[in-house]
Amino acid sequence: MHRHVQVLPLTDGLLFRQNTTIQQDFWCRLFSWRCIDECKYHCMWSAVKKLENAGRQVVKFHGKWPFKRIMGMQEPASVFASLLNLLANAYMYSKLRTEFSIKSRPMVLLWHLFALVCMNAWVWSMVFHTRDTPFTEFMDYTCALSMVMGLYVAAVVRILHSQKKIVATLLTGSLLYFATHVRLLATGVVDYDYNMTVNVIFGAVGSFIWLVYAGYLSARGSRYSSRMLWFVTCSAVVLPLELLDFPPVRRAWDAHAVWHLSTAPLPLLFYQFVIEDLRYTQSRQDKLL
Repeated sequence: MHRHVQVLPLTDGLLFRQNTTIQQDFWCRLFSWRCIDECKYHCMWSAVKKLENAGRQVVKFHGKWPFKRIMGMQEPASVFASLLNLLANAYMYSKLRTEFSIKSRPMVLLWHLFALVCMNAWVWSMVFHTRDTPFTEFMDYTCALSMVMGLYVAAVVRILHSQKKIVATLLTGSLLYFATHVRLLATGVVDYDYNMTVNVIFGAVGSFIWLVYAGYLSARGSRYSSRMLWFVTCSAVVLPLELLDFPPVRRAWDAHAVWHLSTAPLPLLFYQFVIEDLRYTQSRQDKLL
Protein backbone atom coordinates (compact mmCIF):
# COMPACT_ATOMS: atom_id res chain seq x y z
CA MET A 1 0.00 0.00 0.00
CA HIS A 2 1.37 3.41 -0.98
CA ARG A 3 0.27 6.88 0.13
CA HIS A 4 1.43 9.93 -1.76
CA VAL A 5 0.86 13.65 -2.09
CA GLN A 6 2.24 15.12 -5.29
CA VAL A 7 1.79 18.39 -7.15
CA LEU A 8 2.02 18.06 -10.93
CA PRO A 9 2.84 20.98 -13.22
CA LEU A 10 0.59 20.96 -16.28
CA THR A 11 0.76 23.10 -19.38
CA ASP A 12 0.18 26.85 -19.04
CA GLY A 13 1.27 26.74 -15.41
CA LEU A 14 -1.79 24.79 -14.22
CA LEU A 15 -1.10 22.71 -11.11
CA PHE A 16 -2.86 19.62 -9.87
CA ARG A 17 -2.63 18.28 -6.36
CA GLN A 18 -3.37 14.66 -5.49
CA ASN A 19 -3.57 13.04 -2.08
CA THR A 20 -4.54 9.37 -2.16
CA THR A 21 -3.73 5.86 -0.97
CA ILE A 22 -2.94 3.12 -3.47
CA GLN A 23 -3.40 -0.61 -2.91
CA GLN A 24 -1.14 -2.50 -5.32
CA ASP A 25 -2.37 -5.68 -6.99
CA PHE A 26 -0.34 -8.86 -7.47
CA TRP A 27 0.85 -7.97 -10.96
CA CYS A 28 2.20 -4.54 -10.03
CA ARG A 29 4.11 -6.08 -7.15
CA LEU A 30 5.39 -8.82 -9.47
CA PHE A 31 6.74 -6.26 -11.95
CA SER A 32 8.30 -4.17 -9.16
CA TRP A 33 6.22 -1.02 -9.44
CA ARG A 34 7.77 1.08 -6.69
CA CYS A 35 6.06 3.78 -4.68
CA ILE A 36 7.48 6.54 -6.88
CA ASP A 37 6.34 4.64 -10.00
CA GLU A 38 2.82 4.37 -8.63
CA CYS A 39 2.86 8.09 -7.82
CA LYS A 40 3.84 8.93 -11.38
CA TYR A 41 1.28 6.57 -12.91
CA HIS A 42 -1.75 7.62 -10.88
CA CYS A 43 -0.88 11.30 -10.94
CA MET A 44 -0.43 11.03 -14.69
CA TRP A 45 -4.00 9.78 -15.13
CA SER A 46 -5.33 12.39 -12.75
CA ALA A 47 -3.58 14.99 -14.86
CA VAL A 48 -5.01 13.47 -18.06
CA LYS A 49 -8.54 13.72 -16.66
CA LYS A 50 -7.86 17.31 -15.61
CA LEU A 51 -6.70 18.16 -19.12
CA GLU A 52 -9.65 16.44 -20.77
CA ASN A 53 -12.14 18.15 -18.46
CA ALA A 54 -10.53 21.46 -19.39
CA GLY A 55 -10.99 20.61 -23.09
CA ARG A 56 -7.27 20.43 -23.74
CA GLN A 57 -5.25 17.89 -25.69
CA VAL A 58 -3.66 14.92 -23.97
CA VAL A 59 0.10 15.33 -23.76
CA LYS A 60 3.02 12.96 -23.40
CA PHE A 61 4.56 12.33 -19.99
CA HIS A 62 8.34 11.89 -20.00
CA GLY A 63 8.19 11.31 -23.75
CA LYS A 64 5.45 8.67 -23.59
CA TRP A 65 1.73 8.71 -24.23
CA PRO A 66 -0.46 7.73 -21.25
CA PHE A 67 -1.34 4.01 -21.40
CA LYS A 68 -3.73 2.09 -19.18
CA ARG A 69 -1.98 -0.73 -17.34
CA ILE A 70 -3.35 -4.26 -17.61
CA MET A 71 -2.01 -6.93 -15.26
CA GLY A 72 0.87 -4.65 -14.39
CA MET A 73 1.91 -4.21 -18.05
CA GLN A 74 2.83 -0.63 -18.86
CA GLU A 75 1.95 -0.87 -22.58
CA PRO A 76 -0.27 -3.96 -22.89
CA ALA A 77 -1.11 -3.54 -26.59
CA SER A 78 2.58 -3.45 -27.54
CA VAL A 79 3.22 -6.47 -25.30
CA PHE A 80 0.42 -8.39 -27.05
CA ALA A 81 1.66 -7.41 -30.52
CA SER A 82 5.25 -8.34 -29.60
CA LEU A 83 3.99 -11.73 -28.38
CA LEU A 84 2.33 -12.33 -31.75
CA ASN A 85 5.62 -11.55 -33.50
CA LEU A 86 7.46 -13.92 -31.16
CA LEU A 87 4.95 -16.71 -31.80
CA ALA A 88 5.15 -16.21 -35.57
CA ASN A 89 8.94 -16.46 -35.49
CA ALA A 90 8.85 -19.47 -33.15
CA TYR A 91 6.30 -21.27 -35.34
CA MET A 92 8.30 -20.78 -38.52
CA TYR A 93 11.55 -21.65 -36.74
CA SER A 94 10.01 -24.96 -35.67
CA LYS A 95 9.28 -25.70 -39.35
CA LEU A 96 12.82 -24.73 -40.34
CA ARG A 97 14.37 -26.81 -37.56
CA THR A 98 12.24 -29.86 -38.41
CA GLU A 99 13.29 -29.90 -42.06
CA PHE A 100 16.91 -28.70 -41.89
CA SER A 101 19.49 -29.82 -39.36
CA ILE A 102 22.00 -27.25 -38.12
CA LYS A 103 24.85 -29.57 -39.11
CA SER A 104 23.65 -30.05 -42.69
CA ARG A 105 25.09 -26.85 -44.25
CA PRO A 106 26.63 -23.57 -43.05
CA MET A 107 23.73 -21.64 -44.59
CA VAL A 108 21.29 -23.58 -42.43
CA LEU A 109 23.29 -22.60 -39.33
CA LEU A 110 22.98 -18.98 -40.39
CA TRP A 111 19.19 -19.20 -40.47
CA HIS A 112 19.03 -20.97 -37.12
CA LEU A 113 21.07 -18.14 -35.59
CA PHE A 114 18.95 -15.52 -37.35
CA ALA A 115 15.74 -17.02 -35.95
CA LEU A 116 17.17 -17.10 -32.42
CA VAL A 117 18.24 -13.46 -32.72
CA CYS A 118 14.73 -12.48 -33.84
CA MET A 119 12.99 -14.41 -31.07
CA ASN A 120 15.33 -12.91 -28.49
CA ALA A 121 14.54 -9.42 -29.79
CA TRP A 122 10.79 -9.98 -29.46
CA VAL A 123 11.19 -11.35 -25.94
CA TRP A 124 12.96 -8.16 -24.91
CA SER A 125 10.35 -6.08 -26.72
CA MET A 126 7.73 -7.73 -24.51
CA VAL A 127 9.83 -7.14 -21.39
CA PHE A 128 10.44 -3.48 -22.24
CA HIS A 129 6.79 -2.72 -23.00
CA THR A 130 5.78 -4.54 -19.84
CA ARG A 131 8.07 -2.44 -17.68
CA ASP A 132 10.05 0.51 -19.03
CA THR A 133 13.33 0.86 -17.10
CA PRO A 134 16.76 2.02 -18.26
CA PHE A 135 17.93 -1.61 -18.48
CA THR A 136 14.91 -2.94 -20.37
CA GLU A 137 15.11 0.04 -22.74
CA PHE A 138 18.77 -0.71 -23.41
CA MET A 139 18.03 -4.40 -24.07
CA ASP A 140 15.06 -3.63 -26.32
CA TYR A 141 17.00 -1.14 -28.44
CA THR A 142 20.06 -3.37 -28.62
CA CYS A 143 18.15 -6.51 -29.55
CA ALA A 144 15.94 -4.66 -32.04
CA LEU A 145 19.06 -3.45 -33.85
CA SER A 146 20.50 -6.98 -33.77
CA MET A 147 17.38 -8.22 -35.58
CA VAL A 148 17.47 -5.45 -38.17
CA MET A 149 21.18 -5.92 -38.81
CA GLY A 150 20.61 -9.67 -38.87
CA LEU A 151 18.34 -9.21 -41.89
CA TYR A 152 21.12 -7.24 -43.61
CA VAL A 153 23.87 -9.73 -42.65
CA ALA A 154 21.79 -12.70 -43.83
CA ALA A 155 21.26 -11.01 -47.20
CA VAL A 156 24.99 -10.35 -47.61
CA VAL A 157 25.96 -13.91 -46.67
CA ARG A 158 23.27 -15.54 -48.83
CA ILE A 159 24.06 -13.59 -51.98
CA LEU A 160 27.84 -13.15 -51.64
CA HIS A 161 28.70 -16.43 -49.86
CA SER A 162 31.16 -17.38 -52.58
CA GLN A 163 33.03 -14.06 -52.17
CA LYS A 164 34.58 -14.88 -48.81
CA LYS A 165 36.84 -11.81 -48.52
CA ILE A 166 34.03 -9.38 -49.32
CA VAL A 167 31.68 -11.13 -46.89
CA ALA A 168 34.34 -11.14 -44.16
CA THR A 169 35.01 -7.42 -44.65
CA LEU A 170 31.32 -6.47 -44.58
CA LEU A 171 30.57 -8.65 -41.57
CA THR A 172 33.56 -7.35 -39.61
CA GLY A 173 32.57 -3.76 -40.31
CA SER A 174 28.96 -4.45 -39.34
CA LEU A 175 29.92 -6.13 -36.07
CA LEU A 176 32.27 -3.30 -35.14
CA TYR A 177 29.56 -0.74 -35.83
CA PHE A 178 27.03 -2.77 -33.84
CA ALA A 179 29.44 -2.93 -30.87
CA THR A 180 30.03 0.83 -31.09
CA HIS A 181 26.31 1.57 -31.20
CA VAL A 182 25.58 -0.75 -28.27
CA ARG A 183 28.30 1.00 -26.29
CA LEU A 184 26.58 4.31 -27.05
CA LEU A 185 23.24 2.93 -25.88
CA ALA A 186 24.87 1.63 -22.70
CA THR A 187 25.81 5.17 -21.66
CA GLY A 188 22.11 5.77 -20.95
CA VAL A 189 22.12 8.96 -23.03
CA VAL A 190 20.09 7.81 -26.03
CA ASP A 191 19.70 9.93 -29.14
CA TYR A 192 16.36 8.48 -30.21
CA ASP A 193 16.39 10.08 -33.66
CA TYR A 194 19.88 8.76 -34.36
CA ASN A 195 18.96 5.29 -33.12
CA MET A 196 15.87 5.27 -35.34
CA THR A 197 17.93 6.45 -38.33
CA VAL A 198 20.44 3.63 -37.84
CA ASN A 199 17.66 1.03 -37.74
CA VAL A 200 15.93 2.47 -40.80
CA ILE A 201 19.17 2.58 -42.82
CA PHE A 202 20.20 -1.01 -42.07
CA GLY A 203 16.62 -2.19 -42.58
CA ALA A 204 16.35 -0.38 -45.91
CA VAL A 205 19.72 -1.66 -47.18
CA GLY A 206 18.94 -5.22 -46.13
CA SER A 207 15.48 -5.06 -47.69
CA PHE A 208 16.90 -3.64 -50.92
CA ILE A 209 19.43 -6.46 -51.19
CA TRP A 210 16.70 -9.04 -50.64
CA LEU A 211 14.50 -7.26 -53.17
CA VAL A 212 17.23 -7.41 -55.80
CA TYR A 213 17.86 -11.08 -55.09
CA ALA A 214 14.16 -11.92 -55.23
CA GLY A 215 13.89 -10.02 -58.52
CA TYR A 216 16.81 -12.04 -59.89
CA LEU A 217 15.13 -15.30 -58.87
CA SER A 218 11.82 -14.16 -60.31
CA ALA A 219 13.48 -13.35 -63.65
CA ARG A 220 14.77 -16.92 -63.71
CA GLY A 221 11.28 -18.28 -63.25
CA SER A 222 11.32 -18.93 -59.50
CA ARG A 223 7.88 -19.03 -57.93
CA TYR A 224 8.94 -18.78 -54.30
CA SER A 225 10.60 -15.41 -54.89
CA SER A 226 7.16 -13.79 -54.66
CA ARG A 227 7.18 -14.40 -50.90
CA MET A 228 10.23 -12.20 -50.44
CA LEU A 229 8.79 -9.57 -52.77
CA TRP A 230 5.63 -9.47 -50.66
CA PHE A 231 7.66 -9.41 -47.44
CA VAL A 232 9.70 -6.39 -48.52
CA THR A 233 6.64 -4.60 -49.93
CA CYS A 234 4.55 -5.14 -46.80
CA SER A 235 7.45 -4.11 -44.56
CA ALA A 236 7.76 -0.84 -46.48
CA VAL A 237 4.00 -0.21 -46.38
CA VAL A 238 3.75 -0.54 -42.57
CA LEU A 239 7.03 1.26 -41.78
CA PRO A 240 5.39 4.73 -41.59
CA LEU A 241 3.52 3.52 -38.51
CA GLU A 242 6.84 3.39 -36.67
CA LEU A 243 7.86 6.80 -37.93
CA LEU A 244 4.50 8.48 -37.28
CA ASP A 245 2.95 9.23 -33.92
CA PHE A 246 -0.58 9.60 -32.58
CA PRO A 247 -2.25 9.34 -29.16
CA PRO A 248 -3.21 5.78 -28.16
CA VAL A 249 -6.64 4.61 -29.24
CA ARG A 250 -8.62 3.25 -26.27
CA ARG A 251 -5.66 4.15 -24.05
CA ALA A 252 -3.62 1.29 -25.60
CA TRP A 253 -3.02 1.33 -29.36
CA ASP A 254 -0.58 4.04 -30.39
CA ALA A 255 1.33 4.04 -33.70
CA HIS A 256 4.13 1.89 -32.29
CA ALA A 257 1.73 -0.80 -31.02
CA VAL A 258 -0.16 -0.86 -34.33
CA TRP A 259 3.16 -1.18 -36.17
CA HIS A 260 4.13 -4.18 -34.06
CA LEU A 261 0.73 -5.72 -34.74
CA SER A 262 1.07 -5.18 -38.50
CA THR A 263 4.49 -6.90 -38.62
CA ALA A 264 3.27 -10.08 -36.89
CA PRO A 265 2.30 -11.94 -40.13
CA LEU A 266 5.50 -10.98 -41.98
CA PRO A 267 7.73 -13.76 -40.55
CA LEU A 268 5.39 -16.28 -42.19
CA LEU A 269 6.33 -14.88 -45.59
CA PHE A 270 10.02 -14.45 -44.83
CA TYR A 271 10.70 -17.89 -43.38
CA GLN A 272 8.68 -19.62 -46.07
CA PHE A 273 10.99 -17.97 -48.58
CA VAL A 274 14.00 -19.11 -46.56
CA ILE A 275 12.72 -22.71 -46.44
CA GLU A 276 12.02 -22.75 -50.19
CA ASP A 277 15.42 -21.20 -50.89
CA LEU A 278 17.16 -23.88 -48.81
CA ARG A 279 15.26 -26.55 -50.70
CA TYR A 280 16.34 -24.95 -53.97
CA THR A 281 20.04 -24.82 -53.04
CA GLN A 282 19.88 -28.38 -51.69
CA SER A 283 18.36 -29.67 -54.92
CA ARG A 284 21.11 -27.96 -56.90
CA GLN A 285 23.78 -29.57 -54.75
CA ASP A 286 22.13 -32.97 -55.11
CA LYS A 287 22.20 -32.66 -58.90
CA LEU A 288 25.94 -31.95 -58.80
CA LEU A 289 26.64 -35.15 -56.83
